[in-house]
Amino acid sequence: MSRTIVITGATSGFGVAIVREFLSHGETVIATGRNLSSRKDIFNDERNKYKDLLIEFDLDVTVESECHAFKKMLEASGHSIDILINNAGYGLFGALGNLSLDQIRHQFEVNFFGMVRVTQTLLPLVIKSKGKIFNFSSVFGFSGFPLSSAYCASKFAVEGFSESLDYELRPHGVQVCLIEPGGYRTKFGSSSVWGNQKEETYDLQTQNYQSLRNKIMSRKNYQDPADLALGVWRLSKKSSLPLRVPFGKDANATAFIRKLMPAGVLHRMSHMMFNKIFLKKINQ
Repeated sequence: MSRTIVITGATSGFGVAIVREFLSHGETVIATGRNLSSRKDIFNDERNKYKDLLIEFDLDVTVESECHAFKKMLEASGHSIDILINNAGYGLFGALGNLSLDQIRHQFEVNFFGMVRVTQTLLPLVIKSKGKIFNFSSVFGFSGFPLSSAYCASKFAVEGFSESLDYELRPHGVQVCLIEPGGYRTKFGSSSVWGNQKEETYDLQTQNYQSLRNKIMSRKNYQDPADLALGVWRLSKKSSLPLRVPFGKDANATAFIRKLMPAGVLHRMSHMMFNKIFLKKINQ
């Protein structure tokens, strides 16, 4: 029997890949994203190929009125929500001294409060269908990283929210699963935002970080988001979901090391590694 899948942030990267994956299995997919109706090129092929299985809806997760309008549309059309996939988000990077408080607030407004707002609004429909909720975190949701404090903090918040929500909802037949990706070939890097304050103290670290990101993203064998999308679909078919699922070689390696190594030792080793990477002289 076909299920109904709601996906936020379905305008690029993981969101687009997940929409395509679920459609390919005959699922009804409700793809949402900011100004999605004006970006018709994204799902041109899918709109023709899958016809009535794809529904597109403009949804900015930071706007409460749009979330409520989305719920009203679902109720009016008689759609249940078998699976809610909270994927909307972006990355804010830079040293804390280079970030404005408004930038940090907006990072949380999208990555955390947007997820909370959508989940809280649609929760009655998910409970009614005894559905599943997949919340996108990151390898940075369980591991800190230099010049990523705001992004890491927003994803750490997603982790705590999701774990608590799972304990809360499982007695009502709803399961919550955290998706924790590492680096994939998406537009995440190019769409990331950097601090808008100028503090020269962090110039060397910033240059080294940007150089590292460019080097990683230029790899020919960079991980394909379609692989993650398939993994999420396979997870969605399980009768019992794990709470956390790292995706990608880097995320799995990081999760394994954190389990294996005492926290104090890992912290000291990480300091040594980060100093070597971020404090090296440019063009050395």
